This record gives sequence, C-alpha cells and structure tokens, in this order.
Amino acid sequence: MEEYQRGAEQACKHTSFCVRYRAWAAALKRSMRQTHIAGERLFVDYAGQTVPVIDAASGEIRRAQIFVAVLGASNYTYACATATQNAADWVGSIIGALEFIGGVPRLIVPDQTRALIARPDRYEPAGGIVDDCDTMNPVTRVLP
Repeated sequence: MEEYQRGAEQACKHTSFCVRYRAWAAALKRSMRQTHIAGERLFVDYAGQTVPVIDAASGEIRRAQIFVAVLGASNYTYACATATQNAADWVGSIIGALEFIGGVPRLIVPDQTRALIARPDRYEPAGGIVDDCDTMNPVTRVLP
C-alpha cells in the first residue's frame, strides 16, 4: 500500500477511500437493472389511472381501464382500453396482446391479478383462469 502511495499522486488510505466511496454511492440514483432474454417474458397489468370515454350519441362519459403489455427485452408495447378489469377483460386483453405481438412468450407476468385468481391466499392461491391457461398452452406459463 505504501509503495503504491509513493508512486501515485492521487492515492489515499483505506479509510479515506471508504469515505469517498460512500459519498459517491449515496449520490447515485437507486435502480434495479433487469436483463431479459428476447421473447421470454410478457409483463401485463392495468394502469392505475383511467381515461374518460365519451359516447358520441348520448354524450355520456364513462371511465375506461387501460391494459398494458410489454415485452421485457425489447419494450415492445401493446395497450388497449376495456370497460372493467374482470377476468373476461383480462383474458381478452392478453389475447389481443399476443395477436399484436404475433407470438407467445415463455412467461406471462401479471401484476396483482385479483380477477384471474379463483381463491386469493398468501401461501396457496387457487389459480382459476391462470391454471386453465397453463393447461391449454404447454409452451407459455402465467406467473400468478
């Protein structure tokens, strides 16, 4: 260590290095980088906010739910509006996303899909439609 300090003008002792490193690390933005294999995962969810839809004939304003599906590796995105977030809308939206993409990924990763789970439970959830999807397509799995 002392030999290095003699040869390098910007050298510092271990304690000084740790202090500088902690200051540098504290200034960094927190992020979690995920590496995705192409075609492996399709992330699906409904957006939190709704959008107003105006009926042209009656002028009635209703709120539409926005479904979004994104391929992990490419960020190729599909979005559509549905009336509700029930199981039929989930399945129809996922089918629309798969048709838009032109294929099926290995995993479909939904986020908090209460409409797709027959019996929610922290330890043993009953899959319902999720289990049906797994038995119909041996290539794609749905992560509940």
